[in-house]
Amino acid sequence: MPEFTLDGVAVTATPGESVLAACQRVGLPLQTVCKGRGMCGACRVDVAPEFLSLLEPPAKNEARLLNYLAPGEVTYRLACQIKLDNHLQGLRLVAVPLTVRTSP
Repeated sequence: MPEFTLDGVAVTATPGESVLAACQRVGLPLQTVCKGRGMCGACRVDVAPEFLSLLEPPAKNEARLLNYLAPGEVTYRLACQIKLDNHLQGLRLVAVPLTVRTSP
């Protein structure tokens, strides 16, 4: 069973479960508007740099959304799109507060 931490709190997940689903299952608050469909960006997390190479690259839609919400932030991912497995044992994440981007 893969285990990860979000904001320092340890969570045990089932293989194939998303970070968002695991957090919801154990009652850890992680924002979501689209209920885990990867469309809102509310469940953004900051991934510890040493784990980035272990994650699957973001799909096109996730990459586009992350680039819009936080241009240049290469350590951000959507918790709903990170599927957990044993190779991610010890994954460290920090929740990123939802902010509204305004036009210049």
